[in-house]
Amino acid sequence: MSRVLVADDDALIRELLSNVLREQGLTVITASDGEEALEAIDAQLPDLLLLDLNMPRMDGFTLLDVLRTEPGTWGLQVIVLTARSSQDVLAQALEAGADDFIGKPFHLGEVVARVRAHLRIAAQARQLDRQRRDGHVLLDISHRLGSRLDIQSILHDVTEMVAEVLEADRCSIVMLDGDAVRVVATSDDATLTDRPIDLANYPEVARVIETGEPLVLQDVQRDPLLRPVKAWLEEGAEVRSSALFPILERDRCMGVLFVRSAEPWTEFGEREKQLGQIVANATAVAMSNARLFAELRAESARGWDAKSRVEQQLHAVERFELFFENSADSIFITGEEGTVRFMNRQAEALVDVPREQVVGQPFSALVKESARSRAHGLLLRARGREYGDRVDLSMASGRLVAATSAPVPGEQAFIITVRDVTEERSTARALQETRDFLQRLVDASPNAIVATDRDGRIRVFNKSANLLFGRASVDVVGLLRVDALFPDGADEIREQLRGAEHGGPGRLEPGIARHVLGLDGALVPVHLSAAVVGGDEAGALAAVFVFEDQRARLEMEDQLQRTRERLKESERMALLAELAGATAHELNQPLTSVMGYAQLIKRRFTDPEDPLFRAVDTIHRQSQRMADIVRQVGRITRYETKQYVGGTRIIDLDRAAKTADEPYED
Repeated sequence: MSRVLVADDDALIRELLSNVLREQGLTVITASDGEEALEAIDAQLPDLLLLDLNMPRMDGFTLLDVLRTEPGTWGLQVIVLTARSSQDVLAQALEAGADDFIGKPFHLGEVVARVRAHLRIAAQARQLDRQRRDGHVLLDISHRLGSRLDIQSILHDVTEMVAEVLEADRCSIVMLDGDAVRVVATSDDATLTDRPIDLANYPEVARVIETGEPLVLQDVQRDPLLRPVKAWLEEGAEVRSSALFPILERDRCMGVLFVRSAEPWTEFGEREKQLGQIVANATAVAMSNARLFAELRAESARGWDAKSRVEQQLHAVERFELFFENSADSIFITGEEGTVRFMNRQAEALVDVPREQVVGQPFSALVKESARSRAHGLLLRARGREYGDRVDLSMASGRLVAATSAPVPGEQAFIITVRDVTEERSTARALQETRDFLQRLVDASPNAIVATDRDGRIRVFNKSANLLFGRASVDVVGLLRVDALFPDGADEIREQLRGAEHGGPGRLEPGIARHVLGLDGALVPVHLSAAVVGGDEAGALAAVFVFEDQRARLEMEDQLQRTRERLKESERMALLAELAGATAHELNQPLTSVMGYAQLIKRRFTDPEDPLFRAVDTIHRQSQRMADIVRQVGRITRYETKQYVGGTRIIDLDRAAKTADEPYED
């Protein structure tokens, strides 16, 4: 089904369009803004995009600009949906790369019709693009088949290209040799050149050889043609679909191009059939030419005397030996068939086998079985005069080498140059492991670690630094200088690193107190230590800085100080309460006596107007007031003061004597 992406910040419109388009049998995905739409396109390219222009984060015009500048999305059909339906907006959208324009509010029938029309356009564009690519592939195949006469390299190239174009897991070429049937080339094994097969186990191959017509099996497991060999099929590799194309020479089937897939083909139509048969026909022509050339070459070779050929080979080897014997690299010279003709002393030491035992053996026998296909590929490239990068090979001796190949000018021979990279690769792995370990160690540190180059540009910024400075490493590494982390720059710290006052030149130990710029420019107290890891004559330093966040420690110290002050206050209040209790206890006894005797004397007077009565009454009332004061003193639980005459502050008994269940008011 065709895929349609609906990008609109209005959820109601997304739901409405999704329901309508799904009713049309289309697959619909949605996005609420341009960035979400771009993520959906990167995950899987849709066939059409319904795009709103006004969206948050990334609007429609910006998304259009991105899509039309990326080669992978050039052909994506885009229909703009927007309420801004003026001619200027229409012109701007079309100029930005939109293919069509529908104004809001819109009619659902119009949207469906336009979507259908543009999906047809997209399908036609894909078909034209596929035809163009198929044409390029066929041209490339024809060029390769026509430019070389080496039959084995031709067959292997054909299988690789057909497997790639038809998106198959394996492509093989099966050839008839009298009554025998042999697999002469496969796409996934360059070393397979001659494997006999029993035609009774391949009824589909027998059918194509018999009829000379292509055959496509969409479901191998259920096809009645393969029912007699179903049990044999289940024992082998899983194959779900296959296609076979006859290789014809003058109406005679000389072989079969056999394509297999482990996944069922959802689409294998006339285009794939035509492509497969064209390649099979081109292969037949190339094989005929190669065979004719081989026959002519063999006829010409028979005119040479056997002794002359041996002398020429010996002469060539002698020339090679003088030139290569003292080379620092290991060098092998092979014949066209891959047999070793010569190897120098370094090569002999590399394989750890006397050269007398190696000469005459295939070069592929000197490497491990897992690397033989790559070794064979070296010879194929040299034979085709294709020069590529070095190829890593695991030698049977246990050494790891990097090898290149080249044809010998004027000779039917090839040079294979080999360099032992066992120690080099081992050292590289060890260095990488050390680097990974150090990186994990830095990331696991609770302190912020920052490293700079000689220009002061930050190169290392660990996770703790992200938290301390409130910056992500991707926004810092390679972009900012270390000066950006300090309120007044890092010049003073550089001078301290050059001096000897803090642990010697190049060191800042045991460290110094500083402030750095945290999130939103807030000053963060840190303990800073540093070390120089490199410098130059101009005085530029490459350094490592370690920042220990002091905020938690300072907060703990502040809490401790407040706790100490509260403890002192508690001790003072306890002492005051004890003193008040003792004072009240000592005053109660004499005060009780004064009050008692004043009351007794007062009873002896009957006339309230008597001056003695008034004196005794005054003594009695004042002693009662004194008793109240003593009771307040005995109930003191906290230190409270009040203003007194002359600015003096005295204890406020009313406030100090209030208990927890008798709250006082200011």
